[in-house]
Amino acid sequence: MIHRQIDVALGDRSYPLIAGTDMLSSFAPVCRHHGISDTVVIITDRNVARLHLQPLLRNLLHHKFQPLTITIPAGETQKTLTCSNRLFTEMLKKRIPRNAVIIAFGGGVIGDLAGFVAATYQRGINLVQVPTTLLAQVDSSIGGKVGVNHPLGKNMIGAFHQPAFVWMDMDYLKTLPKREMICGLGEIIKYGVIHDAELFSYLELHLEEVLHLDVEAVMHVQAACAAIKAEIVSKDEKESGIRIILNYGHTIGHGLESAGRYKLLKHGEAVLLGMIAEASIAKEMKLLEADSYERLVSLIRRVPLKANLFSLKRADIVNAMGHDKKRVAKKLRFVLPTKIGEVKVVDDVDPNLIRSAMREILKAK
Repeated sequence: MIHRQIDVALGDRSYPLIAGTDMLSSFAPVCRHHGISDTVVIITDRNVARLHLQPLLRNLLHHKFQPLTITIPAGETQKTLTCSNRLFTEMLKKRIPRNAVIIAFGGGVIGDLAGFVAATYQRGINLVQVPTTLLAQVDSSIGGKVGVNHPLGKNMIGAFHQPAFVWMDMDYLKTLPKREMICGLGEIIKYGVIHDAELFSYLELHLEEVLHLDVEAVMHVQAACAAIKAEIVSKDEKESGIRIILNYGHTIGHGLESAGRYKLLKHGEAVLLGMIAEASIAKEMKLLEADSYERLVSLIRRVPLKANLFSLKRADIVNAMGHDKKRVAKKLRFVLPTKIGEVKVVDDVDPNLIRSAMREILKAK
């Protein structure tokens, strides 16, 4: 059942975020409504394919679509030009035409990778995002940022490529491992800090309900996050202004991911840790009062994150941050909280504060 639709207003490239539960039977008809061509390419990973692919294929075939499925291994290590080239090759061998549509069926990695392929195959073809993780449903599938990683930095090669629509069925979350739910909480808490004090307060009361997939709680935070991102993307599609605030926790978070070679930490886990570190910087710079800092860190510490950080070296994290695409005039750009629900973009952070903040999250070292 479709519960709500939130529109991302981008003129003639506007599109809906369609959310609900038990929505599968409506998927192909909605594709028809949005003018999706008969030829669709489903790009997914092995985990999602094993759990969810066959029902989706049956729905599409029943409505006379002609789906090609390309399945890849799961994980951030697939977000590369090498993997993209394999996908291009498969599509070219099958003579996939320019009017075809790619369905990105999976979590954030699949959404970014398949979206990048859609943005570049024959100079761009249509895309539908079908996110299957909490993180992808509340954040990464919305807004059109697609791309792949490079050994020197995360998401350094990519494009802005908006989908025809985003299909967010909460039923897909029921098969998620707990670690994936934790990753989603990283982005959800971020939205409370950067833009919505009421959402943050709701999470203080209902964090465990979200973690344990209480339908009402998940639908509440999903709607709140999707509405915030839709509003921000509508105002600033290509991150030249307000959209930068969505990067809270990501400057240090991306450094942590890269230093762990995208194997030690998943994205949402790194963002959780990055938010603690960047809140610490804000507190030391007198931007964030101590009580707000304690609330923020207290909420994040309630998330049952089990990350072994012993192998991480501060020098590797700092070096990885040096390649961050948010650098401005050789300075790292940070989004720092000033209170719960508001942030400030800062370019002149003392390197000693960055090192001190990393000690906050690497206390065991």
